[in-house]
Amino acid sequence: MATKILVPLNRSQHSREILAYIEKLIPAQDTQLILFYITRPPKTIGLAAPDYRSDYVLEEGGEPVGEKLYPIYASQQEDSVRAEIEVALLPVTNDLKAQGYQVALNVCFDDGVVAEIVRTVNREKIDLLAMSTQAREGLMRFFFGDIANRVMRRVKVPVLLVHPEI
Repeated sequence: MATKILVPLNRSQHSREILAYIEKLIPAQDTQLILFYITRPPKTIGLAAPDYRSDYVLEEGGEPVGEKLYPIYASQQEDSVRAEIEVALLPVTNDLKAQGYQVALNVCFDDGVVAEIVRTVNREKIDLLAMSTQAREGLMRFFFGDIANRVMRRVKVPVLLVHPEI
């Protein structure tokens, strides 16, 4: 049975620094990495214009049809963001798979980052939580808190934390 490791990620590059430590400390054999990318959910319905780099219908003479906005719904926005994240993390996931890790990418849209990480640890029966800290200090830490610290206090599994160099 594979060891399941949850690795919360976000847009910041330092959130990925934990991966180098996982590669050094945890053998790839029988290890499943769940890259857990958390972002805010879309708030509203928006409008978008077609992307003419794709195969859209062209007017006579080969010119693209003029821009006509169309509604884009929250679920479509989520699908678009999910696809962008998958493409952005493809080099990371491919590298980890090449090393022998089992890798899954889970994209989550939620404002409650701490609660969602804790729920996922419990739901997925995670063996280890591995994450980087935000490296906040002083007043910034007091006012904005430290997600890693709050998560660590609420989970009942071992936690591997990396504090990036400032």
